Amino acid sequence: MSLLSDTLVFIRHHQDGEIAEKIRNSGLGYNMNYGVSSMLLANYAKKTGRNQELAEALWKENFREAKLTTFMVADPNHLSETQINTYVHGCTNIEMVEIAALYLFSHLDEALKYAKQWIRSDERYVKMAGYLTIARLAVLKKFGTADDLNEIFSLYETDLVSHDKLLYQSVTKAFQELAFRRQDLKDAIIAKTNYICERNKGTEFELQIREMIQILKYC
Repeated sequence: MSLLSDTLVFIRHHQDGEIAEKIRNSGLGYNMNYGVSSMLLANYAKKTGRNQELAEALWKENFREAKLTTFMVADPNHLSETQINTYVHGCTNIEMVEIAALYLFSHLDEALKYAKQWIRSDERYVKMAGYLTIARLAVLKKFGTADDLNEIFSLYETDLVSHDKLLYQSVTKAFQELAFRRQDLKDAIIAKTNYICERNKGTEFELQIREMIQILKYC
């Protein structure tokens, strides 16, 4: 039996109808899902190891668990530019973005370069992938320098006042992680957030920006 067949058997063996129903009702919009938890998939992928051939085969399978496992087994050191673009533009919901940033995008050789490109995208989930990759790079202590922070400040100002709740959450997660993990960048982030707050005084965004400032101060 091939590794792909083994993986598909594993997924079907661990399907959970109740969880699958919750996912269908959540609005994530998968073509099909078996309700297998991401933790089970991650444990399986850890045993399998990075395998780009398996990743490519799984990506062609049009259901949730195959897509998520793709991000977990794809080899970040052996991805072409085309493959990276395929994966990031293939993210169609927040779960895919979170899993991709956690297990794959943050481990790319030039992860920060891609993240800075992605947050400039007009595509919702591509932009979110950029911010969540930055958040993960902060955790891994691989973010970069104050110059890198300055590069993304203009996008921070724009996206912090987004009406898109999921995008807002991605932005705040990235900058909260940066402030917490990189004390050398914290003051600059707070100063920029205060500046954004002043520019949005009296608007519908003022309260949420003030809440962000309070969180940053305690990071």
